[in-house]
Amino acid sequence: MKIFLIGFMASGKTTIGRELASALQYKFIDLDDFIESRHNQTIKQLFEFKGEDYFRKVENEALKEVCDYKDDYVISAGGGTSCFYNNIDFMNKNGITVYLRMEVATLVSRLIESKIDRPLLWGKTGDELANYILRVLDERKKFYNKAQLVVDGDNLNPAELAQLISAIVKEEKLL
Repeated sequence: MKIFLIGFMASGKTTIGRELASALQYKFIDLDDFIESRHNQTIKQLFEFKGEDYFRKVENEALKEVCDYKDDYVISAGGGTSCFYNNIDFMNKNGITVYLRMEVATLVSRLIESKIDRPLLWGKTGDELANYILRVLDERKKFYNKAQLVVDGDNLNPAELAQLISAIVKEEKLL
């Protein structure tokens, strides 16, 4: 079984994914880390030197590759993974998709404090960041909302969110 965590950047997909994998005794893959390892370049370098279109193609190929793995996995997808190449439909066919929904203010705060270099945010001020998030969330919500499970992540810590997702998945007999 594969469980895909989707949502905007800084929504906690990687942190919660690790917790969820531990709770379910699954293996864990962060798709961005997987891509960086496969290509011996950071996501920033792929964006900077090859462009977003190239990155999205590589991301789609990586998603398909990890779906072929035989073991049970929690997969933290990149913020845009579900929005390109019909990836959300592919993920829905190949496992359980969980959208970690967060408020814009929470995302802004997390992204401002983040130490991760995110190519799509280069050079944005706090206000520009909030406007960017609003615009991109509006574009992506039609993909994010196709997830089989939507979880509001604002008021729970990662361990609590992982336990909530685990309980819902087990209760709904999705595993």
